[in-house]
Amino acid sequence: MFFFYVFLYFYLLVSYMYSEKDKVYPIMLSIYHDIGIDKQYSYFIMKMDISYLSFINIISDQEVSKEELMNMGKQDIALKSYFKNNDRFADLINTGIYNGIQVVKPDDLEELDTDSSLYIHTQGMKIPLARVRDVIRKSAGDCEYVIYGVENQSSIHYAMPLRVMMYDTLTYEAECRQFVNARRNRKDSEYLSKMRKKDRIHPVFTLVIYYGEAPWDGARSLKDMMVDMPKWMEKRFNDYPMKLLEIGTCRNTFQNQDIFNFIKIIQLLYSDKVEELQRYYANIKVGRDTAELVGTITENEEILNYVKEHKDEEEINMCEATKRWEQRWTRKITDGFINMMGVRKEGEENLAPEEAIERLKLKEKIEGEAKGKAEEKIEIAEKMKEKGYSTKEIEELTGILLH
Repeated sequence: MFFFYVFLYFYLLVSYMYSEKDKVYPIMLSIYHDIGIDKQYSYFIMKMDISYLSFINIISDQEVSKEELMNMGKQDIALKSYFKNNDRFADLINTGIYNGIQVVKPDDLEELDTDSSLYIHTQGMKIPLARVRDVIRKSAGDCEYVIYGVENQSSIHYAMPLRVMMYDTLTYEAECRQFVNARRNRKDSEYLSKMRKKDRIHPVFTLVIYYGEAPWDGARSLKDMMVDMPKWMEKRFNDYPMKLLEIGTCRNTFQNQDIFNFIKIIQLLYSDKVEELQRYYANIKVGRDTAELVGTITENEEILNYVKEHKDEEEINMCEATKRWEQRWTRKITDGFINMMGVRKEGEENLAPEEAIERLKLKEKIEGEAKGKAEEKIEIAEKMKEKGYSTKEIEELTGILLH
């Protein structure tokens, strides 16, 4: 019986993936109950299952290899961990949202639950909407407190403004639901909204960090996703602009030295300015976690290996860390040229460029001599033809086939 439930369970998960959620959801709860899982845990497990499937649905629309998926996961985890540091998070928000004004103070930041999932009630059913933020904090300021979220993007998402709006809306909705749980007795006029006239929610800001190498060419606001509208309509359209920090091209001045180094190194690597990087960081070391994050984001195995080899050091010499990468990069280009020459023999993976050039010269010399001899034979054949020699005689004397 157990194996039947296992089979049915995975069948239902696949059905969920293919948009039969309204039918699958209550059956899944029933399965959890039948195999002995309490109802309170059933909702928790289902939320994990559905969060996973929501993730699969998102990536299944893109052509992503298993290796790329693994790298995306590593990069996302690394960035989340890096910006959990309140000093970095505060500078990130102050620079990315407030253009350098020191609004958020590290000591005022409090961690919030990253899970923004909720249930939508429709037609007598509870439909789960699973959303998990990357990093979220709240901070006291000029108002009671403000909520700040950070979303990491490795690739361009052409519906990102809508996605950000969804995250913000779910956060506002979660705040409103607190009023429902806190107060059961409401006036008739407050019953529909489930909040009192004097109840207030807190402002939410979301900053998108895009760390891909290609320039962001996606929408930056909800309006950018719309069809063309006449000017009079644009003025009345409720737009939702997105706050985007593009690592590869940003020119913001960060106060936090870790973030400054992280962005500067990424930009120099993306633009292949390795010599400039080595000159700038010749006498400057960076934090170990910053160097590791750079290696993870750029998928640079040489930097990551260098950090591992210097595991006892809290600061890393990026000049030395990038030398191996530069040597490997140079070797890769050289190997490409050698392959184009067509002079590499089987088993000669480390053929020296000097030897390859000498072989190419010899090859060209031999081919040149052969070409000269062939042209000489053709000239003789043409003269013989003029003097009346037969085709058979010309072929026998010159070795050239004329038919």
